[in-house]
Amino acid sequence: MKLSVARLIVQFLKEAGVRHIFGLSGHSVFDITDALYGDPEIRFVQAMHECPAAYMAAAYAKAKRGLGVCLASAGAGATNLLTGIAYAHKESIPLIALSSDVRSREAGKGASSWHEIPQREMFEPVTKMSVTLKAESALDSLREAVRQATTGRKGPVYIGVPRDVQTLEVELPEPPWLPKPPPPLAPDGAAVERVAEELNKSAAPVIIAGGGVYWARAEAELKELAELLGAPFATTPSHKGLLSEEHPLSLGVLGFGAFPFAGGFSLESDLVLAVGATFSEALTLGYGNKVIPEGARIVQVDNDRNEIGKIYPVRHGVVGDARTVLGELIVRLKRSERRKNTAQLERLAREKRAWRDKLESHAYGAEGPIDQWHVYRALKEVMPEDTIVVGAGGTTELVRRFIATSYAYHSGDFRAIGAGLSISIGLGLAFPGRPVACVTGDGSFMLETQELATAAAWNLPISILVVRNSAYGNMKRDQIRHWGGRVIGTELRLPDLCALAAAYGVEAQRVERPPELPPAIKRSLALGRPSLIDVVCPIEGI
Repeated sequence: MKLSVARLIVQFLKEAGVRHIFGLSGHSVFDITDALYGDPEIRFVQAMHECPAAYMAAAYAKAKRGLGVCLASAGAGATNLLTGIAYAHKESIPLIALSSDVRSREAGKGASSWHEIPQREMFEPVTKMSVTLKAESALDSLREAVRQATTGRKGPVYIGVPRDVQTLEVELPEPPWLPKPPPPLAPDGAAVERVAEELNKSAAPVIIAGGGVYWARAEAELKELAELLGAPFATTPSHKGLLSEEHPLSLGVLGFGAFPFAGGFSLESDLVLAVGATFSEALTLGYGNKVIPEGARIVQVDNDRNEIGKIYPVRHGVVGDARTVLGELIVRLKRSERRKNTAQLERLAREKRAWRDKLESHAYGAEGPIDQWHVYRALKEVMPEDTIVVGAGGTTELVRRFIATSYAYHSGDFRAIGAGLSISIGLGLAFPGRPVACVTGDGSFMLETQELATAAAWNLPISILVVRNSAYGNMKRDQIRHWGGRVIGTELRLPDLCALAAAYGVEAQRVERPPELPPAIKRSLALGRPSLIDVVCPIEGI
């Protein structure tokens, strides 16, 4: 069979399970978008800017635990994708960044051409694979791109498609074109046995779960192992709510955004079992011993052997799929009785109750301004159980001030602002009908206000809570506290956000007093379409 390369790309992505492509059109990608036109199985989500399109695709991929795709035109379109692709790289999200490139005969002329820049080289440092497509090897390149993005440590790939290559016809075998996915990476049985023995000898183990657990869908195995051991468990900051933080053994996250009691349990542990966690700067608060005890016995499980012992020396390392390894540990540990550390678990219960009481102590007094504590308390009280929570900008304080019963989304270790609404759009399309609560700072929101148009076009049930203090709040706060009050570059001149939202056809309201928050949030979430709440929260409330 013969297909143009543009039509091959679309048909191939459909076979790979892709149902949405996020991006912007342009003359240099018209052959690809024309191949998409009218196809009922795959929909083009037109964003207002390429960077938000990349965030949308990454959030969609993360939510579906599958492959995301974004599309941009050559030159400025490709450069605009880069920040979102860097986010996917930092968070190990499987994503294909598609971009057109200049015609083959024009390549190499540099600044004198319309769009030419070294796109392949630009994406190389933040992707697992970066390639300019050739017609004769297009199918092989697409297969390798999917393999790279979706296996091992997942991550983004870049595919540049010259304009002339898009229209070339290639001879192809009959589909299916994708090989069967490889089985999960099986661990060495002897290594698993040694880890089981180490866990049995441990008096106070702590489990840290990261992205390896999330992508392996190993939440049930993590929970069973923790309960079998009677071991407190925590997540990396990027994976807050991987298991409900209401679970009696949950510490919440460790490191950046940890609940006040969490670090102590980690520092007092005699063994740290890290499963699919990279010991990032955010998790470890700087790679030292603020979170991971000095001289700790560390057992590290990861499907990427390069991560084993990379940051801290380990007692034992196991290379393998998180779900498989945890399952094998459970089988081995069930063979022997284990005495649980009752005193430790009772202390954990007391400290969790004390923290919950503190969170609930921020009353909605009729007088006085709103602070961020009020925002998270009100959200927790009124949101439906199936609400998806997103934090953006300085409001990722929700990692610390919000007890998550399900997975919470934010910009992770990349700490990017200007991503919350875009992430919410990707999630809204991944989970049709589920309400999304996006808590974003005003500075972060102003970087992506144009995506109100995208949310409105798809009529997504997203409630956008903009915490307004007319500043990059955390930065201005720290300039006041630590730079002698010399405030520069952190104050914002904001428009009327309710009027701005209305211009996009998005309902909006402004709240200034704490008692107004719960009914405003409840009403917004019940609308079933995009809405905005302008939450006036002075800098002192951060």
